[in-house]
Amino acid sequence: MSIQLNQISLGKLIAVLKGAAILPLKADSVGRLGRISGKLTVKNKGEFIVGRNVSFYAKQFPSCISVAKNAKLWVGDNVFFNYGLDIGCTKSIRIGSNTIIGPMVNIIDTNFHPVDAEDRSVNKEIDISANVWIGRGAVILPGVRIGENSVIAAGSIVTRDIPDNVLAGGTPARVIREIHVPEDWIRRIH
Repeated sequence: MSIQLNQISLGKLIAVLKGAAILPLKADSVGRLGRISGKLTVKNKGEFIVGRNVSFYAKQFPSCISVAKNAKLWVGDNVFFNYGLDIGCTKSIRIGSNTIIGPMVNIIDTNFHPVDAEDRSVNKEIDISANVWIGRGAVILPGVRIGENSVIAAGSIVTRDIPDNVLAGGTPARVIREIHVPEDWIRRIH
């Protein structure tokens, strides 16, 4: 199943899948050549911007995106989301162009509730830079920036900023080593 959408600025977009099924995609702007395979649930009360050539592959497990009132979720061009995706956006999440998000990844910019009576946790922005690869089962927590060209290893929990051009992994994620990324190299799905 795939869809092709022209650049549109509407509160609700309708796409036809397999010529018969209709999928309401609540986004404020969607670029051309977007594709959805499987079940993607979108709850948008804020602002959801989707770039060109963005793919949501949700066949094995459904994916869910929630954007709260006054929150903004921005997805760049040529981004791939694998199955089991869970994004909870209450403030701001930015996902850069040419990024690959692996299966069963969770990206949340808030804890949603306090741990105890003294907990003053608030929602904090997440910035995932361009050309990043986030491995299977990774969790991206509030207030982090993942640097350009970096790779987050499978199963990692990102609790603090990750610099550009590194492989990071673990619980919590830490830099494992620097990686070589030529200036104009773009990460592709094989």
